[in-house]
Amino acid sequence: MIHYLQIDNFGPLREMAEINFEAVDIKEREDYVAVMPDGKKLLKLAYIYGANASGKTTVLKAFEFLRKLLLEPMDTKGSLLNFEPFLFCDNPYEQPSRFELSFYMDKLRYVYEVIFTRESILEEIMNVYRSAKPTELFTRSTDQEKRISKIKFSSSLSVAANKKELLESHVLQNNTLLGAFTKTNIDIPELEALNRWFTKYLLGMINSSNNLTEFTAELVHQDRFAQSWLDEFMNKADRQISKVQVEDETNLVPVQQEDAFPLDLKLRFSEIKRSLFKVIPSSKENKFYGWLGERKIDFVHSFEGDRNYMLPIHAESSGTKRFFGLGGLIFKLAHGSHLLCIDELETSLHADLMIYFLQVFLLNSDNSQLLITTHNLSLLDNTDFLRRDALWFSEKQKDGSSVLYSAQEFDSTTLRKDASLIKAYRAGKLGAKPNIGSPFITINGDNE
Repeated sequence: MIHYLQIDNFGPLREMAEINFEAVDIKEREDYVAVMPDGKKLLKLAYIYGANASGKTTVLKAFEFLRKLLLEPMDTKGSLLNFEPFLFCDNPYEQPSRFELSFYMDKLRYVYEVIFTRESILEEIMNVYRSAKPTELFTRSTDQEKRISKIKFSSSLSVAANKKELLESHVLQNNTLLGAFTKTNIDIPELEALNRWFTKYLLGMINSSNNLTEFTAELVHQDRFAQSWLDEFMNKADRQISKVQVEDETNLVPVQQEDAFPLDLKLRFSEIKRSLFKVIPSSKENKFYGWLGERKIDFVHSFEGDRNYMLPIHAESSGTKRFFGLGGLIFKLAHGSHLLCIDELETSLHADLMIYFLQVFLLNSDNSQLLITTHNLSLLDNTDFLRRDALWFSEKQKDGSSVLYSAQEFDSTTLRKDASLIKAYRAGKLGAKPNIGSPFITINGDNE
């Protein structure tokens, strides 16, 4: 599980920001908490509130960027890492960025630090805590002028010289050591264990534009247990839905495509793995017309008198479709060990349905974590459900940078233990609110 992530000079997070899952020792909502082998208590769920453009999504993007650094290495030395540092300053690309990740794997705590620019991974270090003191597993440094990286392994790893040389040849200046390891055919058990853990644990980031229908449909189609689980999951959200029926991927329902697409878009379609798009081409003017094929998914609606009716998924509400897509992710979280980041979870969901979604996660998962951003203020009013140590805020500063802080950081003069979070937030005591001016627009045609 993730203990904390420190983020420095990444997007609007100019100064070091830390999202920390360590739980405060309080006797409330213990379903939020998982206990680590060393006794440390970590939260399974955390929320980030903030105005638009306040930097809250950047925290989620940091986890996604780190996942790609560790698992999806670059192919050439000249490729730039896909991120922006803080840009509202002089010479922004000359300032290095930094992440520090503390996590638990196989009953031990690890701390990984990486310092980087868009061109290079400058430094890396991985420590493991087998006792109160850390043991260094490996370090890496890069000569930026020569664009050559050097690795140093701990003696406890016993890495043969030829394996080190082979791995070092793959550690391009813009690749992490673990990223390079994914491209080599060598056996280093400690690195293999770390690679497997990161691959399994870091699921990535979901936003409101992601269509998760096919992901969940494939899960239901392949796993009978997932089918039964999703049936109950959907039924609790909509009592009329008794079952979800998913056809094989090859059984596609044609959906008429009204508009013509340029040829370059057709080529991009062909690159999408496991695509549902089946296009009937036309040679006229390099455009194509036809149908998009989508997997046949039906929801069985049951009524009194044993009356059952099938409703195709495209006829369901956007909220039902969104909830179905999210259901597959909750199934994975409940039956595995993963971190998932969701941006604006409340999109298309009723406030009560969002809380139900989070309750299902908390009560059915043991070692998974969920980090979400949200604008759902009704959650702040639900004091029986929300833990304050799980609540974070992001706020934009006058210089364009963003800060991240926890509700636990407020002293009793600002936020009493029994104070209403929603009232404090609306009164501006907690910050992280839009700074909205007058609705009158003073510019008019007479001023031209």
